[in-house]
Amino acid sequence: MSADRPVVAVVAAGPGATEAVRPLVRALAAHVEVRSADRAPDADAYLVAGSAALGRVPVGAPVAVADGGRLQVDRTALDLVGGAGVDTAAWPPLPPHVRRRWRQRLGLAPDLVVDTAALDPDDVPTALAVAAAAVVAEADLPLALALGCPSVVTTEAAAGLGAVDQHHVVVGARPEADALAGDDRRAALLSRQGHQMARATLDAARTADALLRAWGLGPTGPVARLDERLDELGPSRTGPVRHRAADAFALLTGPTGGP
Repeated sequence: MSADRPVVAVVAAGPGATEAVRPLVRALAAHVEVRSADRAPDADAYLVAGSAALGRVPVGAPVAVADGGRLQVDRTALDLVGGAGVDTAAWPPLPPHVRRRWRQRLGLAPDLVVDTAALDPDDVPTALAVAAAAVVAEADLPLALALGCPSVVTTEAAAGLGAVDQHHVVVGARPEADALAGDDRRAALLSRQGHQMARATLDAARTADALLRAWGLGPTGPVARLDERLDELGPSRTGPVRHRAADAFALLTGPTGGP
């Protein structure tokens, strides 16, 4: 075991089996040491890619099995984020009324619709943050959902992420986007439900946090509990709510971390 950080060993059922867990492994690596099973004989926990490899895990060891797009940890099932993931903490949602104020400040059309396929990639995040609605290319959809941008997509793009027409997105083209931009109530509903989908099924960091807690390898103490409660509310990890909570906690606990 590592003296500094817990070790998680990855056990693969065969060649290519780890492809589905790559985003999760990257997210876990921010908190623990992640190694192949042959390099970690005494790991603290095991991530199994493919249930066929479960027999290679020591009996009684903490384990999670990734198979069929799901991650099973004891009796808890988590969504397994694929390659099209997004860090929702880095891209907090902007609801329609906030977008409207930004368009007014910037002198943009009140019913601005953008098409991400026609934009420079560097301009896509800004456009998705202020648009009343957007025609969104498949590669940009995770970001659009995280930002709460009312999105119009192709059938293939929706199916690729498991997004539901009229619930998370609208399946269609530019005419549907123009209509959505003029329907505040519908846009607000799609914005909220799209972001909830991004948080629940597209954010590998959230899955990693939940997995570490299930294994008992996550942070402990009052700060960790405060972070968990804030995670449930969903503010950005870099936003003012987190900073104010941290400042308030520091005032209560003092420099030693306790009363």
